[in-house]
Amino acid sequence: MVINKLTLFSASILMFGFLVGCSKDQMINSPSTGTEATTESRVTTNSQLENHMNTANPSLDAKSWSSENKEVKLTPVKEGQYSYESVAVDVNGVDKAFDWSFSTIEDPRIYYTDVTGDGKEEAVIILNKGKGTGLNIDELHVLNGTDLSEIQVQSYQEIVAGQIETGVTRKNDQTLSIKIKSQGKEHQFEYQVAGINFKQDKLSFGGVVYYWMKNQQIVTTLGVSVGISPQYVGDFQITYKFDQAENKLIADQIRFEPVHR
Repeated sequence: MVINKLTLFSASILMFGFLVGCSKDQMINSPSTGTEATTESRVTTNSQLENHMNTANPSLDAKSWSSENKEVKLTPVKEGQYSYESVAVDVNGVDKAFDWSFSTIEDPRIYYTDVTGDGKEEAVIILNKGKGTGLNIDELHVLNGTDLSEIQVQSYQEIVAGQIETGVTRKNDQTLSIKIKSQGKEHQFEYQVAGINFKQDKLSFGGVVYYWMKNQQIVTTLGVSVGISPQYVGDFQITYKFDQAENKLIADQIRFEPVHR
């Protein structure tokens, strides 16, 4: 699934205040360390959850999102200027509060399915942190369906650092030569850029991080770009599997598809 660059560049040019601060941390050229895909969640106790709900903005009462068959329900507790800043999650009657934030513009995507292969369903919650011109950043959370503990997911930064190599060289004033290597496969192609006025020897990641579900598997699409104002040259599609030894969801298959131009 190649992300249509024209669609990205025609996206809303409004940038959310909280995204401005985090986008710099998420954009990487040559990652050296990995972090977990889900930012560490601060979980409140049941009594704290009750206090949250009792003091919540009454206007939020009608706002909630659920999985297809209503097993998982997510309700915002606090609303900021551009984002919801804490939530309550209910899975089959078990409640827990999390200090997650996400954009008020795009609805969460919520699933109740077995992604670990143990025969038991997990709650999969995808939150959009914000979007703008050339940016679309999701955050993924996977919860145990019984006690709502959070299951670790390998971050895209760790995957890029350990399993993806990229190279960018300038062929002439309007042509870049791009090389990509991952899981034993290599891609090499040229990309036309009018008036190259930047220096870059590796592709940039982090401007587009889009999570989705396919056949009970979590998939992320990573846009890769060149230039300060990102020009997307292709997409990585990463399919996750559960690793019993590491007790976390890790990259299984990595596929690259270039933008044709």
